Amino acid sequence: MTTGTLVKSKVSCIILAGGKGARMGGADKGLLRYRNKRLIEHVIDRISPQLDDIVISANRHIDEYRSLGYAVVSDHTDKFDGPLAGIASALPHCRHQWVLVIPCDMPELPDNLVETLWRQTKHSSLVCVSSHGKRQLIFLMNSKLLPSINNYLADNQHTVMRWLDAIENHAVVKDNDNDFNNINKAEQLDA
Repeated sequence: MTTGTLVKSKVSCIILAGGKGARMGGADKGLLRYRNKRLIEHVIDRISPQLDDIVISANRHIDEYRSLGYAVVSDHTDKFDGPLAGIASALPHCRHQWVLVIPCDMPELPDNLVETLWRQTKHSSLVCVSSHGKRQLIFLMNSKLLPSINNYLADNQHTVMRWLDAIENHAVVKDNDNDFNNINKAEQLDA
């Protein structure tokens, strides 16, 4: 077995598609079309060869997301409390202890993302990605961090990056070879 095959059977993925789409005029970003496919389909095509368990965090258009063939989990509340709330709701539905968290609007994720992050997990409970000096909403976490997310949310804190900063034992992988571009504006869909 290759290293990639071993990693594939140890990592789940949460694709975050539960936002309001405020920067897209309220559109459900994961379902917007980009290069003849929905954004979330691009993400699934990139990530599914790298792991064997995907859970989609979505708060709208649940049936459309389910039609992709993966588990779909909504937030515990209907307040659109952000990515941390989506992670807290979806994490118990993941099969594996290690979980990759990625947004639904990054259609060009690297083919070796999971393996790259996995290499850093020996001494860390969380490994996040930094690209061109900017930390991304992409990280590999141990599911034992769920209580810390729940505590953070209970304190009415919702910012993912602040939660990441609060994790004492985390590593940062610098990947300046990939742009990790989000699709945040309608004009990017037509590019």
